[in-house]
Amino acid sequence: MTRDILKSVRSTEDRQDDGQRSYTQYDAPNLPSKSSDRRGGRRPLGLDELFFGVPRERIVRFDSEEDYRKFLNQLTNSRARLLGRLDALRAARVGFNQFSDLDDLLDEDEGFPNFRVSIPELPQVGAQPGAVGFGRDTLEWLGVSEENASWGKGVRIAMLDTGVGKHDSLGERVREIDLITGDGPAIDLHGHGTAVAALIIGDDGVSQGIAPAAELLSIRIADNNGSSNSFLLSEGIVRAVDEGAQVINISMGSYGDSPLVQDAIAYAAERQVLIVAAAGNEGFSTPSYPAAYESVIAVGAVDATGQHLDFSNSGEAIDVAAPGFEIISAWPGEEYTSFTGTSAAAPLVVGALAATITETQSGTLLPLQAASVMQNNLNAAGAPGNDPYHGGGNLDVDRMIHAYTPGRFDLAVASNWYEAPADGEVVGTLQVTVQNQGTEAMAGTALDIMINNNIYPVTLPLLQGGSSHVVELPINEPTGSEAIAIRSALNLNGNEDQDPGNNILAGNVRLAGDIPPEALPPAPEGDTSVEGLGIPSTDE
Repeated sequence: MTRDILKSVRSTEDRQDDGQRSYTQYDAPNLPSKSSDRRGGRRPLGLDELFFGVPRERIVRFDSEEDYRKFLNQLTNSRARLLGRLDALRAARVGFNQFSDLDDLLDEDEGFPNFRVSIPELPQVGAQPGAVGFGRDTLEWLGVSEENASWGKGVRIAMLDTGVGKHDSLGERVREIDLITGDGPAIDLHGHGTAVAALIIGDDGVSQGIAPAAELLSIRIADNNGSSNSFLLSEGIVRAVDEGAQVINISMGSYGDSPLVQDAIAYAAERQVLIVAAAGNEGFSTPSYPAAYESVIAVGAVDATGQHLDFSNSGEAIDVAAPGFEIISAWPGEEYTSFTGTSAAAPLVVGALAATITETQSGTLLPLQAASVMQNNLNAAGAPGNDPYHGGGNLDVDRMIHAYTPGRFDLAVASNWYEAPADGEVVGTLQVTVQNQGTEAMAGTALDIMINNNIYPVTLPLLQGGSSHVVELPINEPTGSEAIAIRSALNLNGNEDQDPGNNILAGNVRLAGDIPPEALPPAPEGDTSVEGLGIPSTDE
């Protein structure tokens, strides 16, 4: 992870220094597409920030119960302090004033840091110019067009975060466990957890969640500054599993790779509990932990045009992308906030999974079955196949809950992707992805691709429900301020199609740089802004 983070930042600097070209495509709103490179970046975090963990603390874990109990007994007669214990994983959190306090307890190579974990920082790489917010239209964008008050009934979701404040959107439907204060005096809550909770089970018509009927267990692992550590994160995961959670949301992250957190995630996986985590907002080419772990569903963020947001961490570990820009959500004190970041994207995936467990025509699903339905019903975006920015694609709740519904016909132009030419070449490749987003096979269709003023007709093969087909055409790379106009349009030849709005994808490819105003997409129909509502923004 250390090498990946530093490589990510340095590669951005190298591109800026050597004049290497990058390309950006600006497409019409509500039509997913991607650019093949991102601009910007933040300074690399210092090693002390990333890897040394909480000062004067160590975590110790043991392979045998005998060694664990022996250590706890020895600790009572030492200068070190027991700050926490996690019996299920045979692990202890130990505090000390100086390393010599551990001399009689641990060998020099035993134990590891208690890494810092926190809600994602404010996006350090701003959203790209022209990014479009969701406002109150998040559910509509996700395809939730029907009454959803009963979605998720009986599904137990755990949320590891800053705790949940009072809000009408949540009512009295949140059960709470506090690992921060315990039996001590209460301390103020950070509003982050309240905003996350509302995106899962909110039900007041303003901050509306995807699965309002689900059972939400809030496990507080972060203080009023949104700060936690890997021991508390591990403790929270184990507690959530033991309390019967089927899906766990973690809108927090760390750049310390903790063996204890790995053990906690394995504890959940062995019991078939899903963990969904935010990828992070640093603009790195690798997600933060725990999203970076293989068995965790890592969530990146897109705007209301379906495009990857520059601040959202990327990489091979990304599984899915979901809305993460200017989403209306609840805030303590009966207030609302405009919520931006991968912290907002993760709970939308959690809500979608809960709804899928209860709402498909196949009856109640197991969590792992719901995860499989999600992966098979994502809207293709970015480069063909799995994409480091979108993973398998963009979240589509409508497709998920109707995955087993017959008679759905929906062919879509999912993405126009420009693949830059190889070194020394001037001809790149336009890759157009056509996806059958319905459940029935479609045949006899065609695709017309317009590049500037030239039209290239292509006959499409039979496409089964959920399958995709990629059409490739050579295209000269843009030069200077040139914009290459691209328009891909389906010809259905009389076939039924339930969403004509995704039959055309048009935009421009140009060299990245200053964006002239005319290149920016127009605002989508309907008011998605939050201006005039007195709603503050939250970037986390």
